[in-house]
Order: sequence, then structure tokens, then C-alpha cells
Amino acid sequence: MAVITKSGWKGAWEEQIEGLLSKIRLLETKGRYRKLLTSLSAANDRNNLLASVLEATIAFQFESAGIELKYEIRQDPDKGGSIDFCWKTATGRTAYIEVRLLQQDRATADSIADQLQIANAYRIAKNGQDEMQDIVRVQRAILEKVQKAEGVPTKFVTTNPNEINIVAVDASQIILGAFDTDDCKLVALGDPAVNSVCRRGIFGLFQEPIPVDPEFIQSRAQSFSHLRTTLHGLMFLFRRPQMDSFRYSLSQFLIWNRALIDERTAEAISNEIEVALPMRSE
Repeated sequence: MAVITKSGWKGAWEEQIEGLLSKIRLLETKGRYRKLLTSLSAANDRNNLLASVLEATIAFQFESAGIELKYEIRQDPDKGGSIDFCWKTATGRTAYIEVRLLQQDRATADSIADQLQIANAYRIAKNGQDEMQDIVRVQRAILEKVQKAEGVPTKFVTTNPNEINIVAVDASQIILGAFDTDDCKLVALGDPAVNSVCRRGIFGLFQEPIPVDPEFIQSRAQSFSHLRTTLHGLMFLFRRPQMDSFRYSLSQFLIWNRALIDERTAEAISNEIEVALPMRSE
């Protein structure tokens, strides 16, 4: 495909192309994804291309499972930006999903690229502090999907009880591809959600502060307050095969904000999502 070379892609991709084309062909038959397919074909850099491929893969898996999505819709026509996907769930509620692709941090990506140029191989490691910084970077990316730095809502702008708000993050490359379900729990629920060996000094996006928390934790909790009262769930996406850029399929690990959604509703929507995006095992 010309768009791959136009985007400045480096590396082998030809053997993956049929997998991408099969997704595109299905979406073309649905007639609801013209804007997405136009964005994909018009991508002029690597990041835009990969983000469009991720959205196309999500749409392909939902449509293949018989779940019809709407693409780029607004909860409120008068305010807030568009949200990537929504569908009417079997519970009667409308679920909205905003998607974010995350890649290796620049320093790590540059180091890997430099080593590959020299020796066609690379070696790099991350310690606990590095992993903590990656977790915080994931949290920051999620926050940016929900609000501006000063806390002004940007995407999910309604609190309608019939709407479910989810941010989906592809974190397949974070922590050198070793991002796992414990890291998902750290992002959403913080240190108390994992065993002591996995703790990284993280306060979770859905975590509620307690009076004895130090001032810096109280401040962080306050910066998360809009998200905690708006976002029902965080869905972490994982590629299979992990290193493929175009023909991969997705699994997911979904964490619900229990302050906003009851267990019965969460279970019903989780089961529906799993038809399209299988649950990643521990």
C-alpha cells in the first residue's frame, strides 16, 4: 500500500499487508467507516498511520462479532470533541470508547533504532524507577483524553446514567513490551491493587484518597477528580502478534470504576466486549 511508504515507514511490512487489507475490505462493506478509511489512506506519518490501523482493527473485530459501531460521534453536539466509537449495549446503555495508541518513549525508541542500525540487534533494560515513569506516562495519556491540563473536560462531557464512558489504550510497547495486567491495575487502581513486589509508588486514576494521605497524594487525587466522576472504565489493549504493526488482532484487560458502575452492569458489558475483544489472561 502506498500509504505505508508515504508515511515514512521503515522495515519489512509486505507480508502483513493482506491482514490489513482484509480489515479494510470488511469495513468498506459496512458504509459507516468512510471517515476512518479516509484518515488511514491519507496518513502521512508513522504515528497517524498506526493510530488509524489501531482504530480499524478495533472496528473490524467488533463488526466481525456482529456489533455495529458508530464512528466519531459527540455526546453533546454543543460541546466537547468527538469520541471514536459507540454502540448500544444489550443493557440498553450506550457505551463510548475513546482510543489512544502509546508507543515507546522517545529515548528508548531512539536507543533501539541506533543499536539496530549498528548491529541488527539491541539490548536495553528498565528498572523499577523506569517502569514507574512509564506507568505515569500511561496515566498522563489517559488524562489527556478526558481533560485539559486545568481540568476542563474535552471528550466525555455528560453524566447521563444511560451512557458508559471508556478509554482504551494500546500499551503493547510500553515497558519494552512487558506491560502486563499488574501494570494495568497500577494505572487504574494504584499500589494497593497489586502485590508488594509489583508496587511502584503509584496512585491510581480510580483510586480514592484517604485523609491520612500526604499532601502530594491529595493534590494528585484532586487532579484525577474529574476523570473519577466521568470515566466508567479503562480498557488496556494488547496485540497478537505483539510486534506486528498491521495484521495483528487485539485482546483486552478491562478495569471498571466501581464508584460509577454496578457489578451487574459491568459484567454484562464486559461479556459483550469480550465477544469482539477477548479478555487477556493474567
